[in-house]
Amino acid sequence: MTLPETISADYTLRPSELAEVLTVLVEARQPCMVWGGPGCGKSQVSNQTADALGYQYMDVRGPLLDPVDLRGIPWRDEFGRTRWAPPAFLPPTDSTEPFLINLEELPSSVPMVQVALFQLCLERRIGEYELPPGAAIIACGNREQDRSIVHRMPAPLANRFVHLEIRVDARDWLAWGAANGIAPEVLFFIELEPELLSQFDARSKEHAFPSPRSWQFASNIVKNRNGLDAGVERALFRGTVGEAAAAEFTAFLKVWRELPHPRAVLDDPGNADIPDNASTLMALCGSLYRMASDVNLDAIVTYATRLRREVGESLVGACVRREPALQRSPAFIRWAAAKTQ
Repeated sequence: MTLPETISADYTLRPSELAEVLTVLVEARQPCMVWGGPGCGKSQVSNQTADALGYQYMDVRGPLLDPVDLRGIPWRDEFGRTRWAPPAFLPPTDSTEPFLINLEELPSSVPMVQVALFQLCLERRIGEYELPPGAAIIACGNREQDRSIVHRMPAPLANRFVHLEIRVDARDWLAWGAANGIAPEVLFFIELEPELLSQFDARSKEHAFPSPRSWQFASNIVKNRNGLDAGVERALFRGTVGEAAAAEFTAFLKVWRELPHPRAVLDDPGNADIPDNASTLMALCGSLYRMASDVNLDAIVTYATRLRREVGESLVGACVRREPALQRSPAFIRWAAAKTQ
């Protein structure tokens, strides 16, 4: 008999897909383990899932615990018997509220703490403590190849979880960034260079590297630079996203800051110049995105229709990601209808 060839498939999940899967598992009270590289958004997706479901989010940091912390401090009752006071970082047993408990950095916990979690994850109790009916458990952690402090998870504990792996996705991150105040400069740079959103190399000796988390840090620097010297600013970016990404982002910012005011495009979108340089064009689009409103969206759409298809779609799409209400404007409706023709 000839055995079939092994089928290779990518089972990693984009953040938006992970959120959908977590919703199902949390409501089913099925513990799951989310694996992923540093700064890729594991905790953020977990927290957002809790908010979407109306659950109280509880962050339990495994590496900070000793095994006894989970069982609680012993005390003697009125009969002289030893009892254990449950820790405050776990929800009260008699609570009727829904909770999402995230066992953060579980693989980095010492083996004895991992062992202490066996019973909690499977039987929903540990010692005398019992989880309330509305509590769900998930866990997050880095992989062994991520140059993190990771202890191999014992097979009995691993078998108590559904295992999922998150991957970085530029489109998902851009949508999230537009809705969560990431600086337009950063958004349009990642739109132009999506491969620089995440570049972790476990063999590199450089401390900083690009990740969704570190680009959020870069956004905070951009928004609060307050006239920093160019050299100091580049040093900040180097310490945030690494040397290579900082060099490219600094060059992009120079173009961005030297652009003519986008008001010229809004005043005459049908005849305004279209930059030949891709970085300059994306920087101009970023400026237009920052100014987009229901008053000037018609002008932005007019200009977008003159650009290369993918650039125009990126510009209009960014505007409605930042302000979803713009999808109801006549300008956007006409643009969307023209796309389908």
